[in-house]
Amino acid sequence: MLYQVLTEHLETFLETVWNDDARGDLPSFVQKELRAFLDCGILAKGFVRVRCKDCGKDAFVAFSCKGRGFCPSCSGRRMADTAAHLVDRVLPRVPVRQWVLSLPFRIRFLLAYDPKLCAAVRSLFLRTILRFLRRRGEEQGFCDGRSGAVNVVQRFGSTLNLNVHFHALILDGVFTRTSPDEPPVFHALPPPSDDDIADLTEALRRRILRLLHRRGRLRDDEILEGSEQDTEPLLAACYAASIQGRVALGKDAGSAVQRTGKIPALSPVHPATRRRCAQIGGFSLHANVRIAARDRARLERICRYVARGPIAQDRLFQTKDGRVEYVLRTPFKDGTRSVLFEPLQFIEKLAALVPRPRAHLVTYHGVLAPAAEWRQDIVPTPPSKPKNRSLPKDDQPLDPPPYASAG
Repeated sequence: MLYQVLTEHLETFLETVWNDDARGDLPSFVQKELRAFLDCGILAKGFVRVRCKDCGKDAFVAFSCKGRGFCPSCSGRRMADTAAHLVDRVLPRVPVRQWVLSLPFRIRFLLAYDPKLCAAVRSLFLRTILRFLRRRGEEQGFCDGRSGAVNVVQRFGSTLNLNVHFHALILDGVFTRTSPDEPPVFHALPPPSDDDIADLTEALRRRILRLLHRRGRLRDDEILEGSEQDTEPLLAACYAASIQGRVALGKDAGSAVQRTGKIPALSPVHPATRRRCAQIGGFSLHANVRIAARDRARLERICRYVARGPIAQDRLFQTKDGRVEYVLRTPFKDGTRSVLFEPLQFIEKLAALVPRPRAHLVTYHGVLAPAAEWRQDIVPTPPSKPKNRSLPKDDQPLDPPPYASAG
């Protein structure tokens, strides 16, 4: 369904935005990823031939687009690879807690535009939580305790909206070391209370706003838009509309994205109070998900969850009138069960989900950072690779493939 919509309407969409003299064109990295998706997994666009040495069977693997925005195939492969890497080579066999930080709409807009600002906010978020764990360790008698984290920046919400937020898998305790010759020892810490989460949320709110003020993006509690909006006004319009759940282009510009199943009498719905969750001034911090040290299967599931892509193809349909319907995995409390887009509106939402190139979406912090002093003594030993079986003497080595791609 996704491929069909882009095949039929992508060039029309690009032609429409190209003719918008007031707001210019989409950046090249967005256009490149939209077009590259149409070549993803197509054998005629190039492939690799793989042959089994035992049975002689051939397999042809088509080249992928390697997109980081919305391609379900590349997102699924990257999700599986990232989860396997984190479980096998990064996260030690200790308890892990998931911390999720969500931000106000206006700050999401700034972070979506500015990768350096997003990295600064991410670093501030992780430093605050790791410092909190270190203080908790000192209260328990563990001096000079160190913890670690893996952070994933997610850019999407459940309705294909632009929603920049942070998922951090943080070791639920601290490591200590008595001497350089001894390995680090892990000490689990008591879970944070609701008051702790509220205090951390307020601290993060103050520090992030102060950071924006120092960077010149905040003045008198008003978010200031940078020069990016002047140079890329069309992308800015797509970002702003996607964050607010509205349409940016076409005759319906400014209107809300249509939803099915919504009950007007129940809107707006105020979120219910949850355990270890706080919301202050548009900032939300949630830390109630904890994975036990022995439950590696659940750890891999949570890793797949935080590294997943924005689109589940089995929930994408076309209505009888030609619109695109995306069904929610879980209906909202106001009754919303799906969102409806015109084909060009749907491509507009995909364009807003494409991240800027050379911006890291997965990062490592604390004792799990690449250059951390204790890292090699903490991360698990990767599984050993199976040894290659020797071929019988009468078997001749296979000739190398005569080609690597078709053209």
